[in-house]
Amino acid sequence: MEKREQTFARVNRVAVPLYLLVNAGIAAANTVQRQWYYAVLALCALLLPLILSLFYRLIRRRRSHQLDLLVYVYVFLLFTLGIVLRLYSITAFYDKFAHTLSGVVIALFAVLLFHLLSPEKTMERARFPLAACFVLFTVAGAAGIWEIWEFLVSLVFGTDPQRVEGTGVTDTMVDMIVCVLGGAAFLPSLWAYMSRGKTYFLMGIFASACRLPDHVEKRRTGSPTP
Repeated sequence: MEKREQTFARVNRVAVPLYLLVNAGIAAANTVQRQWYYAVLALCALLLPLILSLFYRLIRRRRSHQLDLLVYVYVFLLFTLGIVLRLYSITAFYDKFAHTLSGVVIALFAVLLFHLLSPEKTMERARFPLAACFVLFTVAGAAGIWEIWEFLVSLVFGTDPQRVEGTGVTDTMVDMIVCVLGGAAFLPSLWAYMSRGKTYFLMGIFASACRLPDHVEKRRTGSPTP
């Protein structure tokens, strides 16, 4: 686990500055073109390092470099490329890809939340049905909340992010369905982890994000603190 984390830490030393540089460049380009709305959105993407730091402080766990990279890639694909660079308006395929990927990522965070809320802090095989239901309900709830948000945006700004004029409710329903399918696609990895302890890729990220901070772990195991 630690060796894997060290590898991702080295990757992030390149990936994170690159992410920040690209978004800063996009913000500058939109500013020159007087596209103030997209310039502000690109600048908002620069807040991600702060948001992640607050996230780890909130859950009281060690920083996971694997989870960090996943979040940076996820935000870049869905926010920077999809919204700021308007890929969603260019092709409907990218929108469906984004919603499917969202289902997978939300499922990962749902499992982490399930673990954090569990008094036993265990991921035993017998608890898989409960964990699976928690994951699917969380993904479905998140998909519904997002579609409600898009509906409110269309009312306030007069836009049509849900493509109601062209598709009726079809676009909204397909978005929710593929998101839930993405969450369902996560479940085999969860089963492999809870039944046989196999981490593979996604559950390896989960395991790395569940580690306690060093000073807490030392107190828990009885090791002397420096």
